Parts: sequence; C-alpha cells; structure tokens
Amino acid sequence: MFAALKKYWVTARLCARQMSYFGLADLMGGYLLRLAQMAVMLMVWSALFHQGADMQGMTLNQMLRYTLLSSALQPLLDVRTPATAMLHSGELLSPYQRPMPVFGQLIAQTVGGWAMGLLLYSLPCLVMGALFGLSPIPDSPWFFLSLLLSMAQGFAVDFLFACLQIHLKSMEWTIHVIRGALNALLTGAVIPFAALPWGIGEFLSLTPFGTMAGAPLSLFVSLDGAARLIPAQILWTAALWPLAVWAFHRSRERMVSYGG
Repeated sequence: MFAALKKYWVTARLCARQMSYFGLADLMGGYLLRLAQMAVMLMVWSALFHQGADMQGMTLNQMLRYTLLSSALQPLLDVRTPATAMLHSGELLSPYQRPMPVFGQLIAQTVGGWAMGLLLYSLPCLVMGALFGLSPIPDSPWFFLSLLLSMAQGFAVDFLFACLQIHLKSMEWTIHVIRGALNALLTGAVIPFAALPWGIGEFLSLTPFGTMAGAPLSLFVSLDGAARLIPAQILWTAALWPLAVWAFHRSRERMVSYGG
C-alpha cells in the first residue's frame, strides 16, 4: 500500500516545491492580499455588530472565528485543481502519458500546492487569531470529518467545472467568473448561512455548494449540528463523484485547447 501511495506523495512534494519557484516575495504578496481582505471583513462584521445589526442570534465571537477560518482554509474549502488551467494551455495531455490515474495526479498536485499556503498563511492566521482571543479549536469534533468530506466534494465539483470548460471551449474566463460568483453567494464562505434571514440559510446549507464551505465552518463555531450536515455532505459526495468520473471520461474526446 505504501508503494502505491508513494508516487502520489512524490507528485505532491514536487508541486509543493514548485510553489516557491517565483520566490518568497511572490508568495507573500498573495498572502498579504488575503490577509488584508480578511482584516476588512473582520472590521465590517465588528462594525455591524456594534451598530446592533440583526445577525439571527450569531455572536460576534462566532462571526469572527468563522471569518478567520474561512480565510485560513480558503483553498481547502474552494478546491481548484490544475485541470482548467491545463486545459487552457494544452498541458492536460501530460497526465495521460504517465502510469498513474489522471484524477490521482490532479489531486496530488492540488494537495501539494496547498502545503506552502497552510504553512505560511493558514498557521500564522490561526496563531494570531488565538492571541486576540479567537480560539482555533473547533467546537465540534465532527468538524474534521466535515472538512474531509468538503474537500472530497470540492474535487468532484472542480472536475465537473473542467468538463463544462471542455464543452464551452474558449470560455475559460466566463466559467471562472461564474464559479467565483457561485462560491461567494452559495457556499457560505463569505456570509454564514446562519446570519441569513427568512430561512434562506437553512435551504442553502443543504445544497451541493452550501455543504462544501458552510458545513465545516458552521460546525467549527457551533452554528449547526453534525446530524443535519454530515449526512448531506455524504449524500452529495456520493452523488457527485460518479457524475464527475462519468462526465470527465465522456468529455475527453472533446478536449480543445491552445496547441491541440
């Protein structure tokens, strides 16, 4: 079993090193932008609470911890594999020439790409949050299972978007914009579902997009229960993965990209 997993470990390690090819300054520039965005969101939520805004029973501490974790774990809650970029550049042929499953290679590359961000951004964010009284310890141990299911579901969704790009050919930027809008509105990564009025959040929290980011974040700060969220995540993961595999295999012969 170790020998079978070793090739994926090596792929992930190579991708982790690749993230530093352009130097530490390039990496830190992106992380500073994310940090600035998170700081602005924290200030906005604090101002709204102090002005007496109705947050449907959420406390300020819950909101701040929710926002902090959403920023710290953003790549894990919104999984983006190299598939769409490789389609655009014509590099997706390379994984088919290696003795490893294509999905396995893309997943290993993605996980390897997370390593540098988790070390240089996520960990410092959680440490700084703890210094300011925002506990990095999840309120529910079900958070860890929920996060794993969220990542598994996120990979399936990313592969489905890659299939959509294959069918729409040169509309990569359009798909990117649409996906960004859906992520901001429907996943709960920006605005917690518990803070939405008229019961909208209860519906969105059980949708395929809502269970990706909203479920683990809600469990982290005790906004919802595992008995409601975990089964929904298992259901969507079990439903989306066969669909992603089927769609990807059906789309292979329609791949069109620069140079091929």
